[in-house]
Amino acid sequence: MPQRIDAPETIKTPARVTAPTRDERIRKTVFAPHAAALRKLKHQVRHSFENGAEVEAKLACCSAQKLKERDNAVSAKLIKEYLMLAESSKRAGRHNAECAAHLCLGITYDNVEEYSKAIDCYMLVLSISESTKHSIFMGLAANCIGVNYQLMSSAREYIYTGKFVDAENQNLQHALVYHQKHLEVADDAGKFVAHLNLGLTYGSLNDPNEAARHHQEALRLAIRLNSTYGQSLAVGNLGLLASRQNDLETAVACMDQHLQLIQSVNDRPGEAFAWMQLGLLSSRVSDHERAVRSFDQAYKLAQELGEVGTMKQCGCYLGVARARLQMEAYVQQLTAPLLSAVPQTQLDNKQSIGGSF
Repeated sequence: MPQRIDAPETIKTPARVTAPTRDERIRKTVFAPHAAALRKLKHQVRHSFENGAEVEAKLACCSAQKLKERDNAVSAKLIKEYLMLAESSKRAGRHNAECAAHLCLGITYDNVEEYSKAIDCYMLVLSISESTKHSIFMGLAANCIGVNYQLMSSAREYIYTGKFVDAENQNLQHALVYHQKHLEVADDAGKFVAHLNLGLTYGSLNDPNEAARHHQEALRLAIRLNSTYGQSLAVGNLGLLASRQNDLETAVACMDQHLQLIQSVNDRPGEAFAWMQLGLLSSRVSDHERAVRSFDQAYKLAQELGEVGTMKQCGCYLGVARARLQMEAYVQQLTAPLLSAVPQTQLDNKQSIGGSF
């Protein structure tokens, strides 16, 4: 998920609606009845038409956004109050108060996912703060605009995550511009966030080298800031990026480090996610024994935390990993007598023949 920065406490802004947790996303997109119905519909569309994939892409009913249940009603009274505050502050020449009012209005629109309208508000904040050289408002506005463009880039998905890839996406190109602007005006903590967001954006644009560079810069800043949690985010992102590029050795090393860091800050939902990722990576390198251990750890943690969606998903992965491990043992059991029955001289002859080519 892209990272937002918080306004200082001296700038009174409305609370943001929190993004869905990983467990909520899993429940909504995998196990909810309407998610199953959506998958069935997509399957039917793809297999009923020669251009099924193209038809599916154009059908709004196939969008994962349909899984969301939200109230898009924005308080007209609240909007009017912020607009009046912005206008009165402008007339009085109180530029900081004007910026704060537009910032509050943008957050109000963000809370109901009206990202385009929110961007218009943040653009005003950026314009005013650039003219007054107010770096805090400049950083806040640039960060908000960049994150909103990332969220808008995957409008047909349930929510934007770093897994989303669309190399030609214009919203992602816009996001790069504003995250770079944030990087230019931010302090070290802000630069850390900007590098993380740039890494995610470049990853979504299918530019893994630039993505890795920014995640590495984020890691260096997190070490300088002595932020263990920041280090865990940067290393985790590097691991996920390496996984997408099929660099499994790097991915496993990064995810092992991510797990240790996340355990040290006692982020138990994050730990469950790390164990699950290690299980998936272990399965891909056919280390089924480690996959079983990892999925089992993730399952137990999710069970303790009451994360039903994560628990169900881990249970599915665990069943598959155990089956593969048992199949591996079964094949070894079947082949062992056959191999032992072959005379050593024949094996030696085969090896010498094989070595002559």
